[in-house]
Amino acid sequence: MNARDWDRLAAAYDSEVCDIFVRDRQKVILRWLQARGLLRDQRTVLDLGCGIGSFFKLHGRHFGEKTGTDHSRRMLQIAARRCRAVPGCHWQQADARGLPPALRDYADLVVCSNVITFVSAAACRRAMSETVRGAKPGGWLLFILPALESHDQVVAVESGRPRAVRTSPAAIVRRDDRMQRFYTAAGARQLAARAGLQSITVRKVWYPWSDEGVARPPRGAEPPWDWLLTARRPMRSRPTRTRREA
Repeated sequence: MNARDWDRLAAAYDSEVCDIFVRDRQKVILRWLQARGLLRDQRTVLDLGCGIGSFFKLHGRHFGEKTGTDHSRRMLQIAARRCRAVPGCHWQQADARGLPPALRDYADLVVCSNVITFVSAAACRRAMSETVRGAKPGGWLLFILPALESHDQVVAVESGRPRAVRTSPAAIVRRDDRMQRFYTAAGARQLAARAGLQSITVRKVWYPWSDEGVARPPRGAEPPWDWLLTARRPMRSRPTRTRREA
């Protein structure tokens, strides 16, 4: 989808898009932020592909300077309105594959939710590289990625057929009338490792079955989920100093 498509969707975002920051009923994301001490000391945060600003609305008061980017102008307008009571918010129209130079090495935490889903693998690599650039050396990155295993489980429940067995780290899936890249847990980890990130973790963030249009899931069935991929940008290597001889 291009910026114009997202502009049209913006007004119906709440009903048309599964907003994982809102739907994370088990507070998996909040607990991770707390465990890393990121909700203290007014850290700087960058949300790439911020949509209607849910991350800042929920957690923004714990951070200092905050910048949200999106390629949809309408999304940014709605985000600014929803977050008007949150101090320190800035908004900038930008594509995830082209980080504005002023935002490089900018944030203690970079958030990127369901953005790196391009059909093109090259576009995903470019977006990943630009996202990493937004973090300060040693800064944290928080990605939300669509889970291929969860998608296969939902399809199995809806169709009554056995769940697919995947051997590839990612696959292109038709979702909400558009093609998107979904990731296995191994594929999510591979994405971060190839970007040179460290301290990589992958965990589930569950959301209600109703968001998938399933009113009566099988008893005991695990709820659908997205992947929470977290990692840290390495510190820059320091130049070796040569001791001057007397």
